[in-house]
Amino acid sequence: MIEIPALEFHLAHGCNLSCQQCSHYSNFHLAGQMPTPDDARREYSHWLHRIRPKRFALLGGEPLLNPHLIEHLRLARESWPDSDLMLVTNGFFFNRHLDLPATLDETDCRLEVSQHGTHEPYLARFNEVRKTVWQWRAGYPGIQIKIRQSHRGWMRQYRLEDGKPMPFDSNPAAAFKICMQKTCTQLFRTFLFKCPALAYHALMEQRLRIETEPAWQLFRDYKACPPSASDEDLRSFVQTKAIPQCGLCPSKRVPFKHPDPTQRSEIQ
Repeated sequence: MIEIPALEFHLAHGCNLSCQQCSHYSNFHLAGQMPTPDDARREYSHWLHRIRPKRFALLGGEPLLNPHLIEHLRLARESWPDSDLMLVTNGFFFNRHLDLPATLDETDCRLEVSQHGTHEPYLARFNEVRKTVWQWRAGYPGIQIKIRQSHRGWMRQYRLEDGKPMPFDSNPAAAFKICMQKTCTQLFRTFLFKCPALAYHALMEQRLRIETEPAWQLFRDYKACPPSASDEDLRSFVQTKAIPQCGLCPSKRVPFKHPDPTQRSEIQ
C-alpha cells in the first residue's frame, strides 16, 4: 500500500459561483455528468488496495449540487476508512441536504466552507451560511467545521490574451515550489492526476473551444497514472515533484481580487 498526502474527487464539475482564476476551472461552468455513488464506487475500486490517502476530499466545482451527496459521504467513509474525510463547499445549498449535519457526524467528516469574497451581495448570502454552520455546531458538537478564507490566498492560475486563458512560461521547479495544489492528487475517470489544473484542463478547453491552441499542448501531452500502472510506476508518480507541465503555471504568487463571485463577469 502506497501512502499519499491527499486524494480528491469531484462530485460536480460545475459551480453556482464564478470565482475567476479558479484552480479547478469551475468559473467556466464546466459540463460533465455528476457521478452517482455507483460511478464513484467503480472509480474507487481501482485504487482502494493500492494507495492510502492521508486525506480524502469530496469537492468540485460545488459538491452540494450533486443530489446523491449523502450517499457519497457514506461511500467515501466506507471506502477510505483510515483517511481524514473532508467535504469542501461554498455552502449555498445546505438546504438541499437536510441530513448533512447528521451524516457529517456519523461519517466523521470534516466540513470546510470556503469564503470566496467580501463583496456585499456575496456576503449577504454567505452570512446565512455562517448562521447555518453555527447552528450545526450547537446541535452536533462532534462535527469539525472550518471556514476557509479562500479569497485571501487567491492567485492567478493563467494569463489572458484576447479574453482567452493562456499559460505562463515558468521554470517548473519554481512553479512547483509555490504551487498551492502540489499535494492535491485528483481521481478522475479512473486515472490519477497530479493536480486539478491537469485533471480538468480538457473540460475547460472543450468548454471554450480552444482545443487547438498550441500554447497548451504540454498539458495535452500529460499522461495521467492509469489503474494498470505497475507498483513501480505508481510509486514514481507519487514521489515525483516538479514535472514539465508545471512550467505552464505561475512561478510567483500574484495577488488577485476577483469580482463578485455571484455574478458572471468578463474574465480578468
